[in-house]
Amino acid sequence: MNRAAAACGLVLALVGLGGPLYAQTPDYPPYSRDTIQESRSSAFEAWLQGVEDEAVLAGVSPTTVRNALDHAALSRRVLDRDQNQPETTVTFSIYSARTITLDRVTEGRTLLRKHARVLRTVSQRYGVPPEIIVALWGMESNFGRNRGDYNVVDSLATLAYQGRRSDFFRHQLIDALRILDREHMSANELRGSWAGAMGQCQFMPTTYLRYAVAYKTGGRRDIWDSEPDVFASIANYLKAEGWRSDLTWGREVMLKKAISVDEVGLSVTHSLAEWQRIGVRNVKGEPLPKKLLQASLVQPDGFSGRSFLVYDNFRALMRWNRSTYFASSVGLLADRIKAR
Repeated sequence: MNRAAAACGLVLALVGLGGPLYAQTPDYPPYSRDTIQESRSSAFEAWLQGVEDEAVLAGVSPTTVRNALDHAALSRRVLDRDQNQPETTVTFSIYSARTITLDRVTEGRTLLRKHARVLRTVSQRYGVPPEIIVALWGMESNFGRNRGDYNVVDSLATLAYQGRRSDFFRHQLIDALRILDREHMSANELRGSWAGAMGQCQFMPTTYLRYAVAYKTGGRRDIWDSEPDVFASIANYLKAEGWRSDLTWGREVMLKKAISVDEVGLSVTHSLAEWQRIGVRNVKGEPLPKKLLQASLVQPDGFSGRSFLVYDNFRALMRWNRSTYFASSVGLLADRIKAR
């Protein structure tokens, strides 16, 4: 999914956007959780026609576009989710405790063993460790259980039409139509979150087109029901965004003395030897490894919280989700999944 949670403690849902409902449908009848309400006003019809024209000009089959958009609906469920998102400030300590649970670690280890052969093949192909793949899988969809049950075309049409971040969601809608065309799928098969993130790795349509891959060459890129495709797609994303097979993500460290705030953050890098001189040690208080590596110091909760020395692979995780909370938690979860 594509996706930006705020760093430094402000944890938001994918799309935290305020604003009024569209005026064409001021009242809705009662609805259940699984009911999608439609509005096919003349304004919405005209807007859909514009999307159809744009998609066809972009190379999508007219038949695919018509089949997908002829029954497109404005979704009250999506609007409710979009307009009622609480902004909750939590510490990294709370966030990591919620995401790196004993149950998740235990299940991650079980799945690491269960899918060992496929994960080993994917890891060799893309250079991303199996435990990182499994950790991201767990963080994004709880190992495939929380992939979303929304019709993605309806969700994206609703979010694009209502006006907030409309250009972004219109672009995602066009790319969703491209997916239907290229993968020979029906709109009803394209299921995801209320904001359009799809499958077990929660890719937005643009991300899917760019990074999703089939484990077996020539097949459909199935991030919904094929774990091998999910693993390969996660690894392909990270490799394309700079993951290095010769590095880990980082390590927790301790500070022997106070460090200037100017030394903290991804914009500052030093050699491990320089961090050693400054007063950084591993989490047990022992010297840092004597390796020729550049690293940055990250403190998600500020100087009073935990500290991590992170490498370029941490930046690849940040490109997945621009949150130091998320990236640090993926790394820590992966370490615990790998540990025996």
